[in-house]
Amino acid sequence: MKIKVALTIVCLLTVASWTGATGNGFSFPTRHRVAAALHKCGEDYGPLTVEEGEVTAVGAGWISLRSNQAGEKTFSCMDAEIFVNGNAGDLPALRPIAPGFNFAVRLYFDQHGILRLVDGWYVGVEVEVLAVEAEGRLLTVQPLDQAQTYHLILSPHLAPSSPVLTPGSICFLLLDWEDRVRKILRPE
Repeated sequence: MKIKVALTIVCLLTVASWTGATGNGFSFPTRHRVAAALHKCGEDYGPLTVEEGEVTAVGAGWISLRSNQAGEKTFSCMDAEIFVNGNAGDLPALRPIAPGFNFAVRLYFDQHGILRLVDGWYVGVEVEVLAVEAEGRLLTVQPLDQAQTYHLILSPHLAPSSPVLTPGSICFLLLDWEDRVRKILRPE
């Protein structure tokens, strides 16, 4: 009898947690593991510096980054911990999905310039734009597969050549670590 009760509780909790994860709208990965790893890196190596950009290529032990500030550079990842969407991952997972569909990445370096942590991020959603406010910097959107609406802010790093959005537009939005729109992709 105790086993049946325990199994029933486990099944109910599993279903409840699954329903909660999918029923509340956008599902953004948590960043707790990355935060813990950064804290440990700071303890082990001292203050870290960060470079941010998009992954253009990866290979066996290296990653190429394109940033607005420094152009494109390649770095060795031999001593780096790799994270993909908040979880421990492998470097090949950060390859560009397709042309224009690149992972955002933050590279954390120790005081000697050694890359210690790679934080790759690729989260996106296909939406209908319902409203554009605040001089085009705030979007009200509805994911195509949901009834709930969301307010999203455009990243300050969003390319000036990004498509202009109007109510009724259908597009795919790539989001950054702070859930801001970092790239807008429209069907051609």
